[in-house]
Amino acid sequence: MQIYKVPYNFNHEEKIFGGYLSIRQVIYLILGASMLSIFFIPMINVIIKSIVFLLLASMFIVFAFVKIDETNGDKYFIYILNFLFRKKKYILQKGKI
Repeated sequence: MQIYKVPYNFNHEEKIFGGYLSIRQVIYLILGASMLSIFFIPMINVIIKSIVFLLLASMFIVFAFVKIDETNGDKYFIYILNFLFRKKKYILQKGKI
């Protein structure tokens, strides 16, 4: 019996909700909508609450829908965090400025 290698392509997502949204997108939209709970914290000023809400909700919407060079926004954000917090090598040279 011959065995053939089958290439795997996991770059696409299956659109489950209405044929338009994937599970990942729905989770990010639920997280964005749950940011409304910030307004129920009594100790914080309303302006600060609205700024935090707009920042976090827009971040989750970007994670759900934006693609940068066929890379989802959330993966791109994780790549940026990994780059910023990676272990760095510092090369010090004497005598050169």
